[in-house]
Amino acid sequence: MVPGYRDVRQLGEGRTGRVFLSTYQATGAHVAIKYLNATLRRDDAFMARFAEDAAILVELDDPGVARTYEYVRTGGRAAVVTELVDGVSLRAILAEHGRVRPEAALALVKAVLGGLAAAHERGLAHRDVQPGNVLVQADGAVKLTDFGVVAHAEEPGVPPGSPPYMSPELWTRGEAGPPADLYATACVLFEAVRGRVPYRGDGVPALRDRHLVEPVPLEVAPDSLRNLLRLGLAKDPAARFASARRFAAELERDALTAYGPEWEKRGRRHLGELATLLALRFPLADAAPAARPRAEATARSSPAASPTGGAPRSSRAARRGRGTAWAAGVPTHLWLAGATVVAVAVTLLMTEGRVPPGAVLLPPDDTPSALDPVTTPDRRDPPGTPPPGTAPPADRRATRTPTPERTPPPTPTPRAPTATASTVRPSAEPTPPPTRPPAPPSVREAGVLAWDGSAGSVRVLADGPGPVRLRIAYLRRENGGEAREVGQETRTLTGRTAYTAQVGRTPAAVPCGDRAYLAILAMTEPAAANGPQIREVPVDGPPCPTRTPATPSPSPATTHPTPEAAPATG
Repeated sequence: MVPGYRDVRQLGEGRTGRVFLSTYQATGAHVAIKYLNATLRRDDAFMARFAEDAAILVELDDPGVARTYEYVRTGGRAAVVTELVDGVSLRAILAEHGRVRPEAALALVKAVLGGLAAAHERGLAHRDVQPGNVLVQADGAVKLTDFGVVAHAEEPGVPPGSPPYMSPELWTRGEAGPPADLYATACVLFEAVRGRVPYRGDGVPALRDRHLVEPVPLEVAPDSLRNLLRLGLAKDPAARFASARRFAAELERDALTAYGPEWEKRGRRHLGELATLLALRFPLADAAPAARPRAEATARSSPAASPTGGAPRSSRAARRGRGTAWAAGVPTHLWLAGATVVAVAVTLLMTEGRVPPGAVLLPPDDTPSALDPVTTPDRRDPPGTPPPGTAPPADRRATRTPTPERTPPPTPTPRAPTATASTVRPSAEPTPPPTRPPAPPSVREAGVLAWDGSAGSVRVLADGPGPVRLRIAYLRRENGGEAREVGQETRTLTGRTAYTAQVGRTPAAVPCGDRAYLAILAMTEPAAANGPQIREVPVDGPPCPTRTPATPSPSPATTHPTPEAAPATG
């Protein structure tokens, strides 16, 4: 266990190590901790290189990258503490749904390229871009994770990495730089829309040969993606896009031409719908409600700090730090049967922006995530837009934008000394708040006060009198069946900070002798700090009438004549 953190439960295990949902004990904030496996720890070259990468990672603050807070070595362990992304991997989405729409694939790759551009401009390569390292949240936001953590090959002579996504120069020369990242990103784009990787082979040697010599399979790709795949999967690194930003700019142009100005919004909505269908796999879906009061009390009683004790965040970011599992308190059986209902709700409610970890269905404006240690600037420029003060490359030759000089950040307040051989802490450099129009009031809490299956009331508490949209969905499932939406309504609440809304809908009759489960799902926009709220009640149908069995009349076929009386004798 990393000093200062408490491991809650294991989230997964792979070729590079085990990942745990953990909490920072000082504030109760959720984080993810990856414990590197013994194979990586025994590789001195990897450990030295990763220690250097970690120093860059903790300074890397981009919406397309899962934030890194600490890299800690203590005793025989090495661990990376990162932002907890409450979502599922693209790998899980493709395994469940097969493929995604082209607009969704383009929106996803645009976010990945934005994160890669921020890293490449600091001299940092990812080294293993593949669907398992691309996380999708319920609002369609995408984050790239596991920078620099790459698995060792299981066969001699094969460089570290994931063979289906490895570029020709990585196979032949072991060059795992930015051009290899762009090649792997193009492989991910192909797989997202086709449901399979561009090259397949029986065994690693056959797969290697296909990457080296087989033409790019453009004939099976959508027309709108062929130019991107032709350049992204070029065998020669010099023939690929000159940088991640150039790739993103070309993607933006092609997507706009093929799908119109709303392509990214539709693509993110589709990603969010597919991710929400797998919401029970989100890291916080099973978070214990008992763990919430302490974290909420900490967030209310002290300035919100980064999980590792950095500078205070803005008050808005502090409120977002109270986020907990969106489905905490939701009857498990309803959500096990009602994933399609959630998808319908997302379709109705999805807008652009980000959501706090505690509320995944109604994204508010673009604000920092719950675990960001500082307030981040407004990031509405597309990833294809070069950062201020830099010019795009003039040609397709490999270029690297020099890192702007940074003012040394103030020294953060250290934690108590721990037995760490190597610790990298996130920067406590304060970032000035962005200039933006006044935001709508934050919704502190939403709750279903009462619900009997046909009528009830919903309570909403906000920080200001501005407009709050309340959306109500009515759900129904028959005994043992799947939940479905049977109605919805939207109301605008304004003028006060506390509202009690009466809601109701006359349900269809329950057949005699049957039982139905009727639920109400309450959601707000902006999203409430405690997320969507749901309450379900069972409703029994009337008893079926009892039938009295009729006395059967004799059938002619079974009626026997009375024998004639014998004549009297005497």
